[in-house]
This record gives sequence, C-alpha cells and structure tokens, in this order.
Amino acid sequence: MNDSKIDIKWVFTLFGTAIGAGLLYLPVQAGDSGFWALATVMVFALPLTYYSHKNMSNMVLSANDGEITDVFTHNFGNFFGLTCVVVYFLSIFLNMPMYSIGLDSELGNFLVNYNITQTNLSPNIWFSFSILTSLLVIVSLGIDIILKFMQFIVVFLVTLVLILSIYIIPNWNYKFVTSSHFGFISYFTGILMVLPILILSMNHSPVISSLVIFYKNYFKLDRSEEKAKIYKILRINALILFIFVFLFVTSCLLSTTIEDLNRASANNLSIVTLMQEQHPSPLLNILAPMIVFTAIISSFIGCYIGSKEALRYLFRYFFKDICKINVSDSLINKSCILLIFSVLWVCTIANFKILNIIGIIVAPAVAFLLYVLPVLVIYKNIQCKEYRIVVLDSILLIMGLIIIFGYVIGLLTKL
Repeated sequence: MNDSKIDIKWVFTLFGTAIGAGLLYLPVQAGDSGFWALATVMVFALPLTYYSHKNMSNMVLSANDGEITDVFTHNFGNFFGLTCVVVYFLSIFLNMPMYSIGLDSELGNFLVNYNITQTNLSPNIWFSFSILTSLLVIVSLGIDIILKFMQFIVVFLVTLVLILSIYIIPNWNYKFVTSSHFGFISYFTGILMVLPILILSMNHSPVISSLVIFYKNYFKLDRSEEKAKIYKILRINALILFIFVFLFVTSCLLSTTIEDLNRASANNLSIVTLMQEQHPSPLLNILAPMIVFTAIISSFIGCYIGSKEALRYLFRYFFKDICKINVSDSLINKSCILLIFSVLWVCTIANFKILNIIGIIVAPAVAFLLYVLPVLVIYKNIQCKEYRIVVLDSILLIMGLIIIFGYVIGLLTKL
C-alpha cells in the first residue's frame, strides 16, 4: 500500500471517528440557541477544529516514545499524570450514557410509530436492560469482527446522511432564520450553549495519538516531514468534516421550526427523527431509523472499546500498584464490563436530558483534553518549544475554558 492510500485511510478514520450520534443532536441545540449564535460559532468551527487537534498531535509528537498516557505521566508526574488519564477515560466514557439514553428513546419511539408495540417501552427498565445486553453481546464478538463492522457502518452512515441532507432541500422553509430575533443576552447565551455541542460533533481526538504513533513507527521520516504529513491529514479531514457538518445542519434547520426543535430537545429526539415526523415519505421512513440506529450504535461501540481499555488500565493500576493485590486480567475485565453496564443502565432509567449530558459533562471533559491539556504540556515541556505559538495557544486555552464552563453559565442565565 503506497503512502497516499495510507494517508486517505487515516483521513477516513478521523472523519468516521468524528461523525456519530453527537451530530444528530447538534441541530436540536442550535434551535434553542438561535440562528445568529449558530452562524457565529460556525465561522470559528473550522479553525478551532484544526488547530486544537493539531496541538494535541504536537503533544504526542513531543514524546520520543509511548502513547498519550505516557506523555501525561512523563510531563506531570504519577499523580497529576494519572489524573489526566482519568480525564482521558471520562472524555470517552461519558459519551456512552448519551448513546444508551438516545437508543432507548429512539427505539421506543420507532416501535410505537410502526405499530410494533402498543405503548412506548422506553420507560420500562427491562427494555433498556435488553438494549444494553444486546450491545454488549455485539462488542464481545472480537476486535477483528468489530473493526470490519465499524468500517462498513461508517461508510453506510455517511452515505445515508448525505442522501438525507440533499433529499430534504425541497422542504426548506427558512422559518428557523426568519423567526430568529437578535438580542444580546440571548445571543451570548446561545453561543455558550451551542459551542460545546458543535465542538463535540467535530471531535476526533480519541484517534490522534494512534495517528501520530502510526507514522512514527511505520515511516522512517525526519521530524519535519513527519509533522508535515500529519498536519496535512488533519487539515484535509477538518475541511471535509466542516463541509459535511455544515451541509447537514443547514439542510435540517432550514426544514423545520424553532418550536419543533424545542419539542425534540424536551423529548430526547434526534434531528433525524424530527425530520421524519415533519416530512413523512417512504424514503424518510427508511432513512431516518437507519441513520439514528447506525450513528448511535457505531458511536457506542467505538466509545466502549476506548473506555474499556482505559478503565482496564486504571483498575490494574489501582489493584496492582496502589493496593499491591495480584488480580487476574479476567477478573479486571469482568469488573469493567459490570461497572460500565451498571452505570449505563442507571443513566438510561433516569433518562437524563441528552443535551445536558453533552453540555455539562461530556463537552467539558473533551475541551480540557483537547484545548487546555495540550497547551499545558507544550509550555511545561522544554522539548515542545518549537510548537509554541503564544497568540494561537492563548486563544485555544480561552476557548477551552469557555467550552468547559459555557454551557452551565448559559443554563444559569436562562433561569
């Protein structure tokens, strides 16, 4: 396989990591934030996505050997380094309650709409138990089968979303734009609340470490060539990702109203399900559930693999390094599965609001990992001196802090 084919494979991998269930809820939050806030945030989406992930790659590039967890412990010592590993785990794992709740709501809604069940089964605790059990059976099939399944499902998902975005263009009514009113407080609050959702929808940080390590191990390039190749892949991916998200979000928002978006937010419904309800047609009846289930399941599986791996590392460190107890890998593995399943089941039964999970919990963890932590590492480690750009790093740090605290401030402002 030549270099260009490998580069294309990585662009596809980064793109597939970013496109998931988070994208399905971005237009719903945009409806609450308003047109002007969304338009402002979209202007900065492309540079923020590229430069934040570039900074994260610089953090891994600065290490001679090891993965991103080794970078944390090397630069911050055992205690704070381990704390960063915990944040790294949480930034992946905390996506999973969002997916389990979303799948429970969407599947219950789907079964009622198609007259498969007489009532919505979402509030039933055994319904969510069955869903989670089925998902865990899928991820237990083995990594080879999972990876092949993920490659297929990402291509399938991208194709479906593009078809939907183009198909609903004749239904554009522009009410989302014409009914939006500009007020400074609502505009400011809207930016604070939609920015975390947008950043999460374009986040592909979980595979940045793997990308850098791959080119370190498989290509014998000097440092400048290595950086240039990685930066090029990140640029191409960020541009394609921005165009894709912009097309999908714009097409969906121009086809609905703010009132319907608020209703979808209150009922934990994705934008695709809302499109299906508003513009019923045989094609949308097929597309909508396929997109929702494909996006949520693919995101769930990806997050499960990453979170379980990180959790296994934390369990092993706790038992063997702190408690000095020799625990078998089999027991650690079972403990990870039990803990993940229990937390997800409780969250699904509680039916927390998905947008609040993203804005209050998930987005701040991702923002700290993607915007704040790389800047701290780059300015703490003398080997990272070549990566320092004071103005740009200051902007990324400020944006990271806004994302971390913005959604909560926005919620409080609206009270």
